[in-house]
Parts: sequence; C-alpha cells; structure tokens
Amino acid sequence: MKFFAYNEKLDVQLKYVQRRIRKLMNGEVASQLIRAGMNYEKLFGVSLVHLRQLSEEIKISSDLADRLWHRKIRETMILATMVAQRENITDKQLVEWAESINNLELAEQMAFNLLGKRRDSGLVIEKWMLHSKFYVRYSALMALGWQFRFDSQSAEGIVKSNLSTIEALATDETICRAIVHCLKMSGRFSDELRPVVQQIAEAWVKNEALHLQRAGEDIMFELNGVKGK
Repeated sequence: MKFFAYNEKLDVQLKYVQRRIRKLMNGEVASQLIRAGMNYEKLFGVSLVHLRQLSEEIKISSDLADRLWHRKIRETMILATMVAQRENITDKQLVEWAESINNLELAEQMAFNLLGKRRDSGLVIEKWMLHSKFYVRYSALMALGWQFRFDSQSAEGIVKSNLSTIEALATDETICRAIVHCLKMSGRFSDELRPVVQQIAEAWVKNEALHLQRAGEDIMFELNGVKGK
C-alpha cells in the first residue's frame, strides 16, 4: 500500500469523489461485475457513463489521480485514468500503476483514457508489451491502437520497431483481440503500414490456428473498408 503526504486540498477532493461514488452506487451492476470475474478489492457498480460525468466535475490532476488509483477501488481507479494530466504523469508512475491492472475492464480503460492519448508513451508501451502480467500486455496493445487516433506519428514508429513482437504475441489466443485492434488501427491510419498489415492478415487467414484465421479476416474486412472510402 502506498502512503501519501497529507494534502488538505487533495483530501477534500478525495472525500467529495467518495461521496459521489456512494450516491451513484448500483448493487445490481456490482453483482454483475463480480460474477463476470472483475478482480477489484472493492467496487460499487457505478456505470462508466456516470464515472465519465463525475470526471468532468473534477479538475485534472496527476497528484489526485495517483491517490485515486492507490485507493484500489474500481471506481477510483477508473477515475484516475480519466482525470490524470496525461502529459505530466511520469513513466515511473505508470510502471507503478501497471502492477494493479488485473482485469479486462481496467486494462481497456487505462488504454483508452490515458495511455492511448498520452504523448511520448512509446517506452511505456514497449515495456508493457513484454510485461509478465497478461492484462498489462493487453492494455499496451490496445493503447498502441488508440495512439493512431491521437498521436499517429509516434504510434507508427512503435509498431514498426515492434512488429515481430506483436506478431509473436498473436500466437496467444487470449490477447489476439488487442492485437487485432492494434493492427486494424495501424492499417486504417498509416498509409505506410497498411500493406504490411495486409500481408500479415493474408498470412493469418491461411494459418492452421483458428483464432489467427478469424483475426486475419477481421483485419482484412477493416482494410477493405478503408480502401473503399
């Protein structure tokens, strides 16, 4: 457990967030999340829509985000990815946060809300792709896909440098969804990578592994849509 120095202003904000979460709690949703295997120390079942609305009531702050993350509550952790100052949060902090990413929901929220929109995330993404924890690897690949929408030039370079790693990771069926997302976004936004992605997809369609066949077909469908525009 991480301990923080006392900060009256941040403590007031934390208490406000916790009050709002308790008012928005939904026991039915919480039960559904637990049954789905969402591994959180504590959760209140607040919808992602309500969490997004709550994040808009809070001034962005990496210090507040760090405190929210280390509360280890589903809602505060997701809020942390929404309210962090993307350009101020450090690689060191993100590496520290990675240790607590232990389910699909949190991995995807981290990828879309924070890592996928943060500039200069290349080193973190490369490190996370080879992380010992599955959900951290998953988050990195999803984030890399989102980077093409928010910082396409950097994302293109990361994919070029790590293409062999991405292809190797695809042998794991459980992470293939994130890889497909990454390659689809690569082919959609990068003229240079599109033919490379097309070649990979065509090879996968002919692969004996069923999950790679489906991945290849999914990517080719996306690329055909890009060509048709």
